[in-house]
Amino acid sequence: MIVLPTAIVYTLRFSFTKQLIAVIALFVMIVVFMWLYSIGSWANSQLPDNLRKAVLPYALGLVIPIIYLILVIILYFPALESDTPPRPPTWMLPMHLLSMIGIFYGIWYSARQYMALQRGHEVDFMLFSSSFFLMWMFPLGNWIIQPSVKELFDKLENTGS
Repeated sequence: MIVLPTAIVYTLRFSFTKQLIAVIALFVMIVVFMWLYSIGSWANSQLPDNLRKAVLPYALGLVIPIIYLILVIILYFPALESDTPPRPPTWMLPMHLLSMIGIFYGIWYSARQYMALQRGHEVDFMLFSSSFFLMWMFPLGNWIIQPSVKELFDKLENTGS
């Protein structure tokens, strides 16, 4: 899913413009965030009520960076084509910071809820830090974490939880 858009663009011999690179980045971002959301929301739904966390802030944290990148592609990238690119608009800094916080929280939530499900109790950062940093280092973390997610999913599916 990550290599496919780039391979298609390269095979069709499109020129790599800023907009095209941003669209490929948007596609990869959506894939990564869907993976994070699927782990976090699934783990949260499998936990007992006392360990569940609100999903709405988590979902917003993963949607805001996508909206931000779409806005940058539509509103700011066309202005970069001129001879003298304009200064970035003032809305970009708060949106960028909000996006960074959202990504950080999305990874934090996914790792925490996944490890809480694995351990069966509330976990502190030291217990889920390895999952947190592996999810941060996508796609390397995906190759390491996804097999254990699948194993836990199969285990819970077979026990009827």
